[in-house]
Amino acid sequence: MRFGSAFFVPALIGLICTSGKLYAAEKFKLLGTWEIEASSLTMPNAPQHVTITFSDVGANRYKMSVDIVDHEGKPSHGEGVFIPNGDLFPASGSLDVDIVSMTMPSAKILVMGAGIAGQPSSTRVFSLSDDGKHMIETVVRHGDKGHPITRVDIWDRKKRPAI
Repeated sequence: MRFGSAFFVPALIGLICTSGKLYAAEKFKLLGTWEIEASSLTMPNAPQHVTITFSDVGANRYKMSVDIVDHEGKPSHGEGVFIPNGDLFPASGSLDVDIVSMTMPSAKILVMGAGIAGQPSSTRVFSLSDDGKHMIETVVRHGDKGHPITRVDIWDRKKRPAI
């Protein structure tokens, strides 16, 4: 039995290392442009139009761009470049985000912790639907009494990046 366990542990370590390398080669599946039906947003003064675009900018870095036309018709643009490793990265152009920490637990999921002016603003989980046509965004914020408020938004894929 000693021979079996002596063989099993190195084989298991090799399998884990190989699996990590295989995943690292898998492409982020949320790349492209996503749009939400603004009338489905359950928030005060919901915007008229919103798109999110995820782009691969090389060296394991990604760019997230958000374009909004607010309820009065005023356009805004926010963006940031990040590595999905949990480090802090600046974001610009947003009213509620100026710093983010991103992780990618799988090629189909992106988790974002966001802050503004030194305070937490939201946690967002972006995940790809099984059919690849929709992005599900789960947003968690905290209300006036510190209670969590969760919202789920469904985005439609508008454009995939060229391969």
